[in-house]
Formats: sequence, structure tokens, C-alpha cells
Amino acid sequence: MDAATVKCRGCGATAPAGDLCPECRRLQPYPAGTDHFAVLGLPRRLGLDRADLERRFHDLNRRFHPDYFRLRSPDEQATSLEDSAAVNTAYRALRDPVSRVEYVLEQEGMALGTAGQAKPPAELFEEILELQEVRQEFEAGGRRDAELRERLRAARADFEARRAGTEPELVKLFPAWDAAPEAERRALLTRMRDTLATRAYLGTLLRDLTAALDGADGERAE
Repeated sequence: MDAATVKCRGCGATAPAGDLCPECRRLQPYPAGTDHFAVLGLPRRLGLDRADLERRFHDLNRRFHPDYFRLRSPDEQATSLEDSAAVNTAYRALRDPVSRVEYVLEQEGMALGTAGQAKPPAELFEEILELQEVRQEFEAGGRRDAELRERLRAARADFEARRAGTEPELVKLFPAWDAAPEAERRALLTRMRDTLATRAYLGTLLRDLTAALDGADGERAE
């Protein structure tokens, strides 16, 4: 029995996961841990057609809508809710290119935070050291210094643009990963993980800069 089929809880026949048993018409659950791509009936690819993804999501949501099972047994009603939750979780993970890469990395044991996590580029650290000095001076008493404030605002705008640029940087690697043999895929995922590490680091910097600037603006308003 493959991952797309289950043993029917009602009659014991082989039935498609997340669908009705062909013998007794009882709704079947997805097996625990079913891959998000499999839940949505998609190939395990990073390059997905967004319109197709949306269509599958809405079709499955209609299939599992509780109204269709309100006259069925409590077990089937519970299964419809479980299947609907699996579809929604899969859709949230795969609809966005960034979260899609994060999911595949997690599945491959390469999620950020695991051993050997990629580090942001060295040149980013150099910029941060300089920026930290400006931010510390700003927070230590220079909050009313227009020049310091503008330097921080300019840095924030630059980091926002660079963070936004990480998504297309990821997406341009999708065709290569989809077409690559299994032996070459890990190297491509490592490059994507490097990009995600930089993206996450930039996000932290942006939060810190925004907190500093918002605090200064609040003081000026008092």
C-alpha cells in the first residue's frame, strides 16, 4: 500500500487518502505526516503554478466542508475537519516561495538552526558593526540628532530593499533544483539556506532599527 492510500476504517478496502472509499463511500484521513505536496496532489517541486495551487486548495476545501458531513457519523465529521486542517496547513506552507523553501529544507534536515547553519555574508557583519556604533550613539543621547536619524533611516531602507531581493534570488534557483538529480539537490538547497539565513538576519536588523527610530519619534512627540 503506497502513501496515497489507506485501509478504510469502515470496510477495510484500500482507499485513496483524503477521499471517499470506493467501496463504502466513507471519508478517509490523510496518514499522519503526509507530505504537504502529497496532500495537495502536487509533485515535489519548488516551482509551482500559483493558479493550479489555488484551484487545488479550493477544490479540497469544498470536498471536506463540514456541511457535506453533518449527517454522517461523528467519526467522519471529525475526519473532515482533520483533512481540512491538513489542506490548510499544506497551502500555507506552499503558497509562498520562501515558506516553500523553508518546508523543503526542514524535510531534508537542513532547516535554519540545525547543525552547520549557514551564516550571513562576512561583509554584512562589517556593515552591522558600523551601524551598531551609530545606533548606540543615537540611543545614548543623540536621538535629536537629525544626521544620525537619517543615517539609520537610510540603512533601514537599504536593508528592506536587500531583504526583498532575497525572494527572487531564491526563485531563480527553483528550476535548477526541480531538474537536478538527487545527488545535486543538496548543494542547491545549501545555497538557498544561505540566502534564507541572510534574509532572517536582515529581518532582525530591521526590527532593531525600527524600534530605535520609533522610540526616538515617540520622545519627540512628548
